[in-house]
Amino acid sequence: MAHHKSNKTVEGNPDTGHGGGLPRRPDEDELEERTELDREEVGLDPEAEPDADTAYAGEEAEVDREARRGEVAGDADLPRKDREAFPPSSYEP
Repeated sequence: MAHHKSNKTVEGNPDTGHGGGLPRRPDEDELEERTELDREEVGLDPEAEPDADTAYAGEEAEVDREARRGEVAGDADLPRKDREAFPPSSYEP
């Protein structure tokens, strides 16, 4: 089980027992620092900005490859009653 870090903003004052509640908005500097550390841990350039267009193109290419291999059903143009059951089931009415 993962260790849960203390969050002083939420815990509030231990003397009164009153919680501070969630912050109205996250600390942007802290989030940016944590993102950089996470990127370093997995071996990515911490300063590089992820390019959304490149990521989308990669995902689109993967779906196209799976469709060509027949791993993805291309039945979106069929009426619902003619499509295979999802999730696949062994139950037959």
